[in-house]
Amino acid sequence: MEGDSVTFLTDVNITVKNTVIFWKFENNLIAEIYTKQNISGVLCDKDRVKIDDRTGSLTITNTRTTDSGIYRVEISAYVEVSIVFNVTVYASLPVPVISRETSCSSSSEISPVSKCELLCSVLNVSRVTLSWYNGTSLISSTSASDSHINLSLPLELEYEENNIYSCVAHNSIRNQTKHPDLGRLCQPCSGKTNHTVLAVAAGTLVIVAAVVGVCVCRKCRKTDKEG
Repeated sequence: MEGDSVTFLTDVNITVKNTVIFWKFENNLIAEIYTKQNISGVLCDKDRVKIDDRTGSLTITNTRTTDSGIYRVEISAYVEVSIVFNVTVYASLPVPVISRETSCSSSSEISPVSKCELLCSVLNVSRVTLSWYNGTSLISSTSASDSHINLSLPLELEYEENNIYSCVAHNSIRNQTKHPDLGRLCQPCSGKTNHTVLAVAAGTLVIVAAVVGVCVCRKCRKTDKEG
């Protein structure tokens, strides 16, 4: 995981005279030890890469995803040994974010839909699988093999469901889980209520107009009689 430390062990008796150790990353020399000349050192990124001149072990601190790759140590002592380490550094895994994919539009207010569409997302991830679960049952999933991409996965529900859903982001060493707040995210569009309010309001206006018309007519008749 990014930010961790990793140590590559050699299991070599460094006290043997004329021991030579080369550490390489993707065939590029990054550290070396010459016991005969009492020389040891790191050739790159000295703030994070350290070599133990007693054991020949290599340590990388504050790891990054760019540290992923093939490390090779070549040891020449009483025998020649070559050891290969295949390293994968995973990016920090964020907690998924769940949002409502569709909101109440003017059309949905007139004709409310019976589905609630959610979208689960994780941003800037690498080698991650994103999955929706109903309880412990897998519903759907999608994966990202590329580095630093955004990943999203939709889910369509019926309103007023009582099932327990969860969105899980996971890689080979860790997972992050988020449960949607269905009571907040899946509120039905209030189309029926709007229709009722409009109908009542329209009816009220008609009644008021009729009353005003009657009053005007009565006033006109009274004026005619007085004249």
